[in-house]
Amino acid sequence: MMKKTLIFWIAAIMFILNSCGSFDISNPTLGGELSPMGEVGNSFSIGSITGVENTSATITEVIDGISTMEYSAKITDPILISLVEAMPDVVVTNGVASTQRKYRITTKGFQSVYDEGNLTIVNYDSSVGTKYSLKKGNQTITREVTEKSTTDDYAWGLWDIKVMKVEETGRNLPGVTKIEFIANHRWGMVGLKLYFEDGSEKMIPIYSIASN
Repeated sequence: MMKKTLIFWIAAIMFILNSCGSFDISNPTLGGELSPMGEVGNSFSIGSITGVENTSATITEVIDGISTMEYSAKITDPILISLVEAMPDVVVTNGVASTQRKYRITTKGFQSVYDEGNLTIVNYDSSVGTKYSLKKGNQTITREVTEKSTTDDYAWGLWDIKVMKVEETGRNLPGVTKIEFIANHRWGMVGLKLYFEDGSEKMIPIYSIASN
């Protein structure tokens, strides 16, 4: 009886370990209520960026709390156009890049929703050092909270606000070492910063019509 019990527990442990390879427990479904930023019709705009114009990012559909965002932009910067061309889900026609992506945009934060699973961009309740990762194709994308303001020390438009900064690595974009997401608990995603192998950087301010 003892031998059978031991074999049972060994088999159970092996099953659990094998099952863990199929699920990323660091990326549970993001909680909170649907944010106004994730509702149909809300749009996001970006600040002035050399080589990018006629940008559009609009929520077009919400199903079971998952918002579909459609993007479009005219890109003339050769570095940026090479980046978007390297993304398999982006279509580039005559310099106009377009795609659609799915997110959970809630009062708790932002989360990418892929066929492979969830990948949190920012959870407003998380602390510095929190990491999220997801294996997507032949790459493992990792996002880590690197900064969290305690005072209004980040200049955004006409205001100074508190922000969280989340660094992403592992996406294997040509010439890019990392991406930094910048978010605020009220205004959501307020910026995106690209870091390049040659040491240069490109900052993209983001603004939403709606807020939490």
